[in-house]
Amino acid sequence: MPEKNFNIFKIKDYQVIIFTAIVLFAFYLLSYLVDIHNIYGIRDWMVEHQDFNVPFLWNYLFAEGAPVEILQWLFIGLMTMSSAYIAGIQAGQGSSDSSIKRFWLLFSILGVLMIMEDAGNVRHFLTVRGVLLFRDEMIYRSITELSYFGLMALLPVIALLKYRHQVFKSRRTAVILLAGCCFYALAVGMSGTRDIRFWYQTAGTIFYDWTVELGGEELALIYEEVDSFLAEGGHISIRYRFMDFLVEESLELLGAAFLWASTLAFLEDQSIHAKE
Repeated sequence: MPEKNFNIFKIKDYQVIIFTAIVLFAFYLLSYLVDIHNIYGIRDWMVEHQDFNVPFLWNYLFAEGAPVEILQWLFIGLMTMSSAYIAGIQAGQGSSDSSIKRFWLLFSILGVLMIMEDAGNVRHFLTVRGVLLFRDEMIYRSITELSYFGLMALLPVIALLKYRHQVFKSRRTAVILLAGCCFYALAVGMSGTRDIRFWYQTAGTIFYDWTVELGGEELALIYEEVDSFLAEGGHISIRYRFMDFLVEESLELLGAAFLWASTLAFLEDQSIHAKE
């Protein structure tokens, strides 16, 4: 039987995970050195530069549409492509058991919806231009967003409950896929409940106080000036940004990386079985 290698990407699952861990560690380290210790005066330059309304490297790297989120889009797009590719292979083989095809087809559809949400903030449109026009209490925003995320979550839930058995014969695929789902579930749960009792603000205070303790009075003064500017413009505060950007986007990047890696693990498993 001729050898088959279904992994057209020529990339291993662990390489994606290691790369993502290195990127996050590098970004954390650079942010620590620049934003807290002002290495080479980079923070001072950002403060003086008019294009940096929030003159912190972590905000630049982890904000919406910033490098971390762009990398998420790439991983989600690749996961969508890989899932559709696997579903296509299964359809082409004409197997009587269509569970694998249906499993990855559902994840490919999920990937499309995830890119739409991440890039277009569909949930914000539903809340700001929908529910909040009639009910301005923050609890209604949380209910709307959690309901929206719940509808999206139906796709992977159906896939996992109904079609997982053949896919999860590859234990490596199962572990990586479930890890990716857990990262995203945590990020979604945090995002959907962030305005309940303003817990994002409270949790962000931990990061705020810790960085001030390390960065000293000069950093505290910059925080106060930036927070004053943000409040005047109706923007979210630094405390809130620590959670909304630094923490939440990190979890989403890990989730996207693990989901794509799970498709690579499955393709590798299929290649091994094809050689047997």
